[in-house]
Amino acid sequence: MKAGFYPKMAVSGMRKNGRLYTPYMITCILMVAMFYILHFLGFSDVMKGMAGGGTATDMVGMGAYIMAIFAAIFLFYTQSTLIKGRKKEFGLYSILGMNKSNIGKIIFWETAITGVFSIGFGLLTGIGLSKLAELGFTKLIAVPTRYEFSVSGISVITTLILFTIIFFFIYLNTVRQVRFANPIQLISAGKAGEKPPKANWAVGIIGLAVLGSGYAIALKIEQPISALMWFFVAVILIIVGTYLVLIAGSVILCKLLQKNKKYYYKTNHFVSVSSMAYRMKRNGASLASICILLTMILVTLSSTTALYTGEEQCLDARYPNEIGAFACKYGFDESLPSQGERLDKILLAAAEENGAVVTNNYTYFVYSISGYFENDRLEVNLNSLTDMAFIDYDKVAQIQFLDDDDYNRVFGHNVKVNPGEAVVGTAKKIAIGNEITIGDVSFKVSGRFDDAISEIDPIAAGAASPTIYMIVDDVETVARNFIQYVDYNGEPMLAWFWYCRFDTGLDDEGQIALAETLSEKVTEELKGKGFSNYYCESHEAERGDFVSTFGGLFFLGILLSIIFLVSCVVIIYYKQISEGFEDQARFGIMQKVGMNRDDIRKSINSQMLTVFMIPVILACIHLAVVLPIVDKLLMLFGLFNMPLLLACAGVCVLACGLFYAATYKLTSNAYYKIVS
Repeated sequence: MKAGFYPKMAVSGMRKNGRLYTPYMITCILMVAMFYILHFLGFSDVMKGMAGGGTATDMVGMGAYIMAIFAAIFLFYTQSTLIKGRKKEFGLYSILGMNKSNIGKIIFWETAITGVFSIGFGLLTGIGLSKLAELGFTKLIAVPTRYEFSVSGISVITTLILFTIIFFFIYLNTVRQVRFANPIQLISAGKAGEKPPKANWAVGIIGLAVLGSGYAIALKIEQPISALMWFFVAVILIIVGTYLVLIAGSVILCKLLQKNKKYYYKTNHFVSVSSMAYRMKRNGASLASICILLTMILVTLSSTTALYTGEEQCLDARYPNEIGAFACKYGFDESLPSQGERLDKILLAAAEENGAVVTNNYTYFVYSISGYFENDRLEVNLNSLTDMAFIDYDKVAQIQFLDDDDYNRVFGHNVKVNPGEAVVGTAKKIAIGNEITIGDVSFKVSGRFDDAISEIDPIAAGAASPTIYMIVDDVETVARNFIQYVDYNGEPMLAWFWYCRFDTGLDDEGQIALAETLSEKVTEELKGKGFSNYYCESHEAERGDFVSTFGGLFFLGILLSIIFLVSCVVIIYYKQISEGFEDQARFGIMQKVGMNRDDIRKSINSQMLTVFMIPVILACIHLAVVLPIVDKLLMLFGLFNMPLLLACAGVCVLACGLFYAATYKLTSNAYYKIVS
């Protein structure tokens, strides 16, 4: 054959199938552009040296990995859908004398042209939009904006390598689909779904069980640490359950609609339900993919928007005062209380020397011990890694002992506790009876102060593991009872925590400067004395990290949601186009026996509304179920505002609903043009 024959055949085939290739090429270009932008912001030198930029770039860098995985999976899915529309054409090539090797060469050139075009224009688009993305990114994370334009060589090379590999494997997968099919199978591939599937109740029941298990996990979780551990398990179960339910349930739905004579035997329902019944197995998988993508969009946008809009609340919860200091030492030491008093005097004196007017001073110390809390007992003898591997982490708890005199002095209460008794409080849902036992020591519970926990620990509700606070008559006497307990490494389980926080009346710069001075004082006082951790921090100094973290997450959420939305649109479009060609002959026959264009439009609307409302409704149900577990995860960031999360979710549902409706309208018009 003449040189250039195969490239010409490839170009001709792509041009004739423009309805299929145009959205595919646009999707490829967008995937390339988005990956370049994420890699540019996450791994290039563009953000280096910017205060607060490090955390945010780590977030975006993680997004680049997510983008790479999603791009590979989705482009494989899209190419498989596209190639199904070309199999009839390849079958004709075989009948006309081409062998599988010849067809493979055409596929190679189609893939090569698509890859070169997509990567080239994708990089140009990504480079062109990178500055706009950088400006938006720096605005969200509140760091200084650069005004020079730059191109990241490492991002260009990484993008080239990644998508070259993706298109290479797409080529191999396409050749595989064609090579192992004979010409007759290729020609009839477009009608592979003509046999109506049977209603598989077993698959539907299994799907409901799997979906219900995912829902149960999401609704049962009470503690943030469990939310962190079980979130992805719940997500996987919900995804699998969604596919099984929609694959089996969509068939069952058609069967039920056909049995409903009042519904089925109407002009606008008869044709639509009949045609749906012939391809519901494949239809169900597409609907499940749309549902999962919509759910991902809603969860991602809702959570990141809530964090971004509530970042000030998170900051205030984590740093309730302008200055905060902390020190920790494991084991029992009689000199620690006097060490705490000395630290308090040093910090207050240094604050006053730097012009601060100290108010709202909360300085106190506690002894702490952790273990497995169940049935009013804290088990502290988990001395092996084997024990730790098989416990319920919802029941891992920390108990902090606070002297009643310190509690009254610092927080302005008048609590008196007798020896052997304790007043207890917790921000978690922990059942505590009339007696609590720690190791071999029991305390009579003489009172509760759950409502006042936030005085001691403003973010107790969001702690990874629950903390039980116990007000006792003499904290040092109580602490001596637990000196002998050690962990599986032989380290003491008893720990001494010293807390100090106060307000200064200084401006933002003054607070930051004072925190640096006090940090030096703390280090000078405690260095080399066996303390495992100590620091001093300020509300304003930590603001940049909060803004960069939440801004970075919000930016990443927006970019990923755009990708998920585009992917959803592409799936809907291919679904409409492929089914339009399949239904063209059916509607042609119906027009010959009397169906007019109004009847066709009504039938199409009936089918579209029946099919495309299913993933929307199920995605909203998914969102409602997973919001409680998302709320627990947001607690780890210091956001304790379920109403804010619900408001953000409502706005996101409305916005996505409008976008989905517009997509439905446009794609249904394309379907109508084909069948009519």
